[in-house]
Amino acid sequence: MSLASLDEWIKDLKKRQKQYPQIALKIADRLADEMMKDIYPDTEKVSAKLEGNIATAGIKNAQQKWTYHEYGTGIVGLQNPHVAEALSSMGWKYDVNQHGEKGWFYPKGDGTYGWTKGLPASKKFWQALERAEEAFPEIAKEELLRGVGR
Repeated sequence: MSLASLDEWIKDLKKRQKQYPQIALKIADRLADEMMKDIYPDTEKVSAKLEGNIATAGIKNAQQKWTYHEYGTGIVGLQNPHVAEALSSMGWKYDVNQHGEKGWFYPKGDGTYGWTKGLPASKKFWQALERAEEAFPEIAKEELLRGVGR
């Protein structure tokens, strides 16, 4: 190895290092696209952005009714919990107010009310996150190879 080849190698490494933030943005953006598959209506993609060395992107839905769908309600929520193992280890409990089979009314946003009894957790946001986690290694590999070669 000569000094000239070593110098060239160092320049190449510095060039690649400058590309990493843009690669991270592309990875985050593609993961958000993956999360948008099979999700609630009205869900929006949050565009990828870079803050310091951290690239973020995601999905959001501000419609209150989808919160009820995501977590479930009433006695079915108690018997069919959202993500029992993950949340129970953090102390999450369903039906702590003991609404049980009584359920409760909630505003639908159009001046009317809905009834919560018996709505199982649909978990679409949770499943979107799981899809993104599963897709991450392959998407990251593809974008890194595309961005820096080899």
